[in-house]
Amino acid sequence: MHVIRPSGYRIMPWKNGGGTTTEIYVSPEGAGKFDWRVSIATVNEDGPFSSFNGYERHIMTLAGEGMRLKVEGRGKFDLKPFKPFSFSGDTRVLGSLLNGPVLDFNLMVRRDFGQGTLSAPDCEAGHTLGPGQGLHLVHVLKGECEIEGKQVGPNDSFYLAAGEAVSLPANLKLAICEITPHGQPWSNV
Repeated sequence: MHVIRPSGYRIMPWKNGGGTTTEIYVSPEGAGKFDWRVSIATVNEDGPFSSFNGYERHIMTLAGEGMRLKVEGRGKFDLKPFKPFSFSGDTRVLGSLLNGPVLDFNLMVRRDFGQGTLSAPDCEAGHTLGPGQGLHLVHVLKGECEIEGKQVGPNDSFYLAAGEAVSLPANLKLAICEITPHGQPWSNV
């Protein structure tokens, strides 16, 4: 298990220039065309989402009253805290705040690389994360504990390589990203 502290996160401009995102992890690091990325962004005003052709996007709000997404060809969807929503990065999306700024959590996975899932469970002590075919990147939303000799708490993240598993010693609210490449072993994390 590798822990990523907030001091290791990077603040990056949105692709469309409308704001910034806090990049928790990107693979491969420093690549112009990443395989997958996990980030958190504060959305302060209505506006279009950045286009990410070739990517599947998974998003959920963490704080605030919510946001309405108008997704080209699919309609309107209201984002509620801790309820993931997925859409193609190829489509035009317009976000409208329901009542003030929101904090959102994002997973993007390049379609020709693999697939991803996003969930936000309340995990009880004894819950096992992993193992599985994919890598698990986990972001702690609430709670704190020591896992494998490493202290983790709110806003810390950690990842488990494919096949790795940990048992949680305390109750935690987590954002869990599982990223599974198409038919290829993990070459880097």
